[in-house]
Parts: sequence; structure tokens; C-alpha cells
Amino acid sequence: MIIHNMFTVKNFLRGVLALLCVLAVQHSFTGCSRSSSQEKVVVAIGAAKITIDDLIDRISNLPLKYREVIKKRREEYLDELINDTLLYQEALRGKLDREDDVKKTIEEARKKILIARLLKGRVDDTINISEEDIQGYYQMNKEKFMTPEVLRVSHILVATKDEADRIHLELMAGAVFEETARARSIDPTAQRGGDVGYFPVGQLMPEFEGACRPLGIGEISAPVKTALGFHIIKLTDRRSPQARPLDDVRDNIKAELRSARRQAIFNELIADLRNKTNIRVDNEALGRAVEQATTESPDENKK
Repeated sequence: MIIHNMFTVKNFLRGVLALLCVLAVQHSFTGCSRSSSQEKVVVAIGAAKITIDDLIDRISNLPLKYREVIKKRREEYLDELINDTLLYQEALRGKLDREDDVKKTIEEARKKILIARLLKGRVDDTINISEEDIQGYYQMNKEKFMTPEVLRVSHILVATKDEADRIHLELMAGAVFEETARARSIDPTAQRGGDVGYFPVGQLMPEFEGACRPLGIGEISAPVKTALGFHIIKLTDRRSPQARPLDDVRDNIKAELRSARRQAIFNELIADLRNKTNIRVDNEALGRAVEQATTESPDENKK
């Protein structure tokens, strides 16, 4: 749909009109169901008349963000509405609606719109996710909503293993880690005494994190090699995983429950329709059709 590729206001408004055509497929410009002789006509385009009620119907069916754009740029919206109506009238005069490929396209669009309306009424509108559903899911699945383990470390980075070994010995002998980092580390964190800060487990280099995990708070690792050089790491804090508050994940839970329930209701509907409908498949004909359609060009298929 054009709306998903709007790079200018004009393209945006044309996209809005395209969406309106889908939402009001039965409500053409030449047959306005709610108009009357007394109703105010906003614009007449040849034989087509667009009334206040027509515009209200069309615009109010749009998402709020599109309505806001139309409110600010109503003249441009009206211009596009007029242009589209003129083009539509010209297409009808040219009898393009009678061409076979156009008829097929219209029928496919009609089928999709009817299916969407059926699913809305028989599936989407039947779903109700209660607060009890959300709380129950949260209590039963707390492990899914845990924050990751968070570590805070400082490190000293040097270029060679020999230097790293010497620094490690000095630290074991009582040298102050932060002062040594400021004096000897080649990493930008040296100015902070080597402090890397807090990070969730899984974000840094595996070799680096692997050396952090076994450390207790205040402990210092042996030299660790990574692509950057050789590190000596000190663990300064550790925060264990914690359950995120329900308020933080309520919308996610509701969306997940709704999706699962929608799929279940949809599957039940399809199963019911299949059970009460006689369906026969000619697999040989199916194979021939697929083979021909995937090996020949569209033009060859028409010959």
C-alpha cells in the first residue's frame, strides 16, 4: 500500500486515499449512501458529489496520526481526492474496469476485504484479554521477564603478556588497582581508574566476560587475552537477575496473549470449515500447474 512508502506529503495523502478506498470499498464517489438533497456538498466533480457526511465517514475511519495530517493539510487532501476522482472517472470512460486483468485484480481485492471482515467479526472481535489473564501469565512465566545479570568491572589493558604478568604480580603484592590502571593501561578507561561501568551479561567479548563471571566482588583475574590485547580484570559489583515489574511488561503480555488466542480461534474456525466442506485435491494437476507456473514466464503462459 502506498502509505507504507510515503516520502512526501503528496505521496502520504495519496496513500491515505488508497487506504480509504479499501475501508470503503462499497462506498463509491458516485453513490453516497448518506447524502440527501439538503446535505451540504463539499465538492462536485462532474456527476460525483462528495458531502460533509461522506468526508466524515472517510476520514474518521483512518488512524489518528493520518487524521492529524489531514487536519493540517486539508486543501492538499482535497486536491488529491479530486485528482483521484477525475482519474477514476476517466478510467471508467475508458472501460478499463471491463478488462480481464482488472476484473481479476478487483475480485482478488474484494476477496481479501471480505476475508478480513470475516476474521474481524469471527476472530478479532471475540478476543478479550482480562487483567486476570495478564497477571496469571506473569506469575506463571516470571522467568521470561527477568532482567539479565549485570556486572561492573574495571580493567587494565596492555599490549603484551609479559607486561600483563608483571602488573598482575604487582597487584597481588598489594598495588592499588585504580592507580595502576591510570598509570599503565592503554585503554581510554585508564583515566577512570579502569572502570568499564555496568553492563548486562552477553554484551562484551566472550573471553572478557568469561573471566569476569567467576570473580567475587573485589577479586582480580589473571591476565586474559582478547583481540585488543591483555586484560587484568577486577569485579567491582554484581547485580543478580530480577523480575521486571508487571507494569513494565503488561503491554507485551497482552499482545502475546492476544496473538496466541487469535491463532487458536483462527485454527478452530479453519478446522470447522474444513470439516463441513468436501475438499478434493488432484495432486497430479497441482504438480503440473506449479511446474508450469514456475518454469515459464507470464507472457509464455498467455500463449
